[in-house]
Amino acid sequence: MIEGSHEVPCEVSTLWSRCQEVRQGKHSTGQSSPASRKHNVYPLTGILRCDNCNEPYHGVIDRQKGKGYRRMSHSFRSCHIRPLSLPAHRIEDEFAERVLPYLTLDDGWQTAVLQALSQEGPRPDRSIELKRVESALANLRKQHLWGAISDEEFKKEFQALDSQRKTLASSPTRDATPDLERAVELLRNLPKLWHHPGVALEQRQDLAREVFEELRLRQGTLVAVRPRPTYAPLFAYSLWKNHVVGGDRST
Repeated sequence: MIEGSHEVPCEVSTLWSRCQEVRQGKHSTGQSSPASRKHNVYPLTGILRCDNCNEPYHGVIDRQKGKGYRRMSHSFRSCHIRPLSLPAHRIEDEFAERVLPYLTLDDGWQTAVLQALSQEGPRPDRSIELKRVESALANLRKQHLWGAISDEEFKKEFQALDSQRKTLASSPTRDATPDLERAVELLRNLPKLWHHPGVALEQRQDLAREVFEELRLRQGTLVAVRPRPTYAPLFAYSLWKNHVVGGDRST
């Protein structure tokens, strides 16, 4: 964002006005019912990405024979991984079956996690570098939007900057320890909350975004999850207990 007065080209102003007219027309006629809007909520939107092209998945309604089917799709046509879209319930069910059962934290988590964190030592503050990379990403999107760079250039630069952003975001200053108690409580309750009929789809979406930075999908199957930094040491402990101590090496 650059402060100050900026001259808007006439064609941009005209296009903006036309867009607002279209949006107003869509909202004024044929508005969707509350039930329909609820049906269009996708809990994994914003964190689900293709493991091949890194493009995000978004929810769409596939209408066939008068019926609407919820699907998750990514529209990057150059991606050779197929299928480009999948039934939303299939991915949500796989997430519930393959990820949530491992969120088990016994009473020994605190000693093990705090000891591991203390051995790592303090981490430097990466907030300034993170802001710089995020600013560069924003500028890159603007250049691509206005046609200043090609799709191929955008993809290459975006992947490089996005990789830097993820590396910086996963290395916060060591000040998150007081939040571990809250994080543990949420992780312990997450499977029950996810399946509870009283929890709305919007609330499931908030829960997923709170805990996970991204889920990666390849050829229709979840292949990796990346928790947010606050939850990462708790995931590591849970996996350690399930795979090493518990002897479960099946996944």
